[in-house]
Amino acid sequence: MGQSDALQQATERLDAAADQLETFLRGVFADAEGGDSIAELRDQVRFLSEERDRLLSDLDAERNRVRRLKAANEEVSGRLKAVMVTLKDLMPALPG
Repeated sequence: MGQSDALQQATERLDAAADQLETFLRGVFADAEGGDSIAELRDQVRFLSEERDRLLSDLDAERNRVRRLKAANEEVSGRLKAVMVTLKDLMPALPG
């Protein structure tokens, strides 16, 4: 899964969770049932907090992956430069 795919999925999950919360809060404020509504609201807040924590974890994992990929890219780039220098040194001088 690419970085943009994972971030896109995380964004979609966050949007869906925000939509659920908005829908739920509309119902809570429209009904104003008292104790049951507060319990449901607490459950929804707990769910959204857990989802936020999962999204933060996913984001941290993707950031770490990006760091590893950048480091690997730098290493490969350095190795390629070294090979190019070696090849250049090994090539006989061309008449020019």
